[in-house]
Amino acid sequence: MAVRLTFRFGILAACNLLCLMSGLLLRSPAGRADEALTNPFLGQPEAIAAGKDIYRSKCLVCHQHAGGRGPNLFATNLSDERFLETVINGRKGTLMPAFGLRLSIDEVWQVHAFIKSTDHY
Repeated sequence: MAVRLTFRFGILAACNLLCLMSGLLLRSPAGRADEALTNPFLGQPEAIAAGKDIYRSKCLVCHQHAGGRGPNLFATNLSDERFLETVINGRKGTLMPAFGLRLSIDEVWQVHAFIKSTDHY
């Protein structure tokens, strides 16, 4: 368990570092580093459109329009941080694979922005 937690926090720290280096802040609106990561692309039309395309090519096969082999992501209550962590690391004991080497952090955030938008199918 400790190894998994260390790896998980290592991934999140790396994500935060990469985004900070690219000029994106993954902090709450207040900017406090001790708060959960938040999606910097929420509400951005270009990111939502890109996320829709990525969802169609990578996620639709399992999650469909309202759930399939995977849960309905449009009804998820996962926090931004938990969504990122789940997509990057996968979910052990389920069919959810790790996309950490297949999608960039920005692409994961774009999918999340699409899911959180009202521009559903």
